[in-house]
Amino acid sequence: MQIQKDSIRKKILEVARSEFIAKGFKDTSMRTIAKKSEVNLSNIYNYFSNKDEIFCEIVADLLLVLDNMIKKHNNNNDIELYVNDTEKYVREQIKMFIQLVDEFKEEFRLLFFKSAGSKLEDYREKCIEVHTKTGKEFIELVKQKYPSINGNVSKFFIHTMSSWFISSVAELVMHDLSSEEVERFVSEYMHYSVAGWKKVMEIGE
Repeated sequence: MQIQKDSIRKKILEVARSEFIAKGFKDTSMRTIAKKSEVNLSNIYNYFSNKDEIFCEIVADLLLVLDNMIKKHNNNNDIELYVNDTEKYVREQIKMFIQLVDEFKEEFRLLFFKSAGSKLEDYREKCIEVHTKTGKEFIELVKQKYPSINGNVSKFFIHTMSSWFISSVAELVMHDLSSEEVERFVSEYMHYSVAGWKKVMEIGE
């Protein structure tokens, strides 16, 4: 019986994902999800309390990965690589982002472009806020470890660079690029970004 319930739940999520991708959150109806899932509308509510819950579950794995990335960003190993082995740091970042985009491209599109009306419709703005906070903390940690660097970077500059980063990811997933084009863009972005930040922070000068 549990296997059957799991199968129905999976089917609902598969159909809802396709509908959200095609129409966006706002224009997708529970009635259509029920019809295409071949599940009675009333029965869907035995699995999900509302459309928002379905949408959140569809992007849950991506949100978890992004949250873990943010938590890892300011660890000591990344600080050491950033300062002393930039090329290795850049290579690791390139590999991580390529894998992320390859695995979650549609989920990114849902979050950035098709979440209007859902509880995640302001995710992009919140993401920028989190990246700004993380970036400020990163500079402070680098300054503590390497007192000679310039830690006096304005919060608005960090905010703007965070916004640029999120916009770059949005552009990356919005276009249908080949694997080679994705890799080239991420490589160019990372080299440009890291070189710029190291200049502003006066690392290695």
